[in-house]
Amino acid sequence: MLKSAKFPIATLALAASLFSAPAARAESPQMPLGLVGAWSVTVTLTDCNGNVKGTFPSMLMFSRGGTLTETTFNPAFQPGQRSTGLGVWWLNGNGTYGGTDVAFIQFTAGMFSAGTQEITHSITLNRHATKWSDVASVQFYDAAHNPLAHGCATATAVRLQ
Repeated sequence: MLKSAKFPIATLALAASLFSAPAARAESPQMPLGLVGAWSVTVTLTDCNGNVKGTFPSMLMFSRGGTLTETTFNPAFQPGQRSTGLGVWWLNGNGTYGGTDVAFIQFTAGMFSAGTQEITHSITLNRHATKWSDVASVQFYDAAHNPLAHGCATATAVRLQ
């Protein structure tokens, strides 16, 4: 037989509110916070003169505090050749966003040499924070960080729901 606990009603009510409040917040829909969130991206590579070299999907996630995570499905890379990109992002004074992410090119194959790929972004978010467009610069470096190849890209993205 259980003995009855002698807790004041106010203590029980406080404990119930402390344990139920986080669950209620966790189930509420997240409001868009500018660029913060996960995005489905369509990347178009160009030769920097506007001539299209290919299109492929990527995913980018912008986190609070200014970190950026990126992965791509660029068919020019061999399986396992390119790591996930990690980087930082920021809000520019003119209302656009900037960012830079770096991925390892883990081995030489095809048109890519072992080293790193650095992507620099200039992103314009739509007024509803549901889509954005990007003009990017892509720079490849060898393992000693000597510049190799340079390219350009544009991208459009929609927020994952």
